[in-house]
Amino acid sequence: MTGSGKTTFALNYLQNVSAACRFVFDDLGQCAIRLRRPHASTAAELEAALATRWVIFNPHRMFEGNVEGAFQFFCRWAYDASRRGPGKKILLVDELWKFCTPNQIPKELATVAQTGRVENLELLTATQLPHKITASITGQSTELVCFRLDEALALDKVEELGADRAAVQSLPLGNFVAWNRLTRSSLAGKLF
Repeated sequence: MTGSGKTTFALNYLQNVSAACRFVFDDLGQCAIRLRRPHASTAAELEAALATRWVIFNPHRMFEGNVEGAFQFFCRWAYDASRRGPGKKILLVDELWKFCTPNQIPKELATVAQTGRVENLELLTATQLPHKITASITGQSTELVCFRLDEALALDKVEELGADRAAVQSLPLGNFVAWNRLTRSSLAGKLF
């Protein structure tokens, strides 16, 4: 739910994880501000940002009025850039539901989600509408971090993925419960 801490969690994770590179699709321009890092808005700036290990792409200069096309481009570009060097890389997409439906996923996102591990590229997403995410993404997920949700369809989806529905619905804002979908273990925490 809005204001529960999901984006803050994702950005904190990116700041604290050891990674060869972090790729952030920042169509709203908020991640660069919150991370206090410059965004890249041209092909040359994307390439230059690789050296900093932070590529925060604001697409509006290259793809004015075409956020979906920009998203597809950036997924493909991040995947290709990941192939150039070793080490763990992470692609963050906030509010992923804007770019897929339960029945459709852009080919470029599918490549990241389904074969990114070959290039050591992991997908990190945040959404307040998990029921709008395609099973080709949720089925690949190894961890599920839940902040408070109240909407029935969203709660149905996280329960389907292994979360405790009642625990998620009763979380105070800023608190989370994380489930490792491989080991079936859980961890509770608090951001604020």
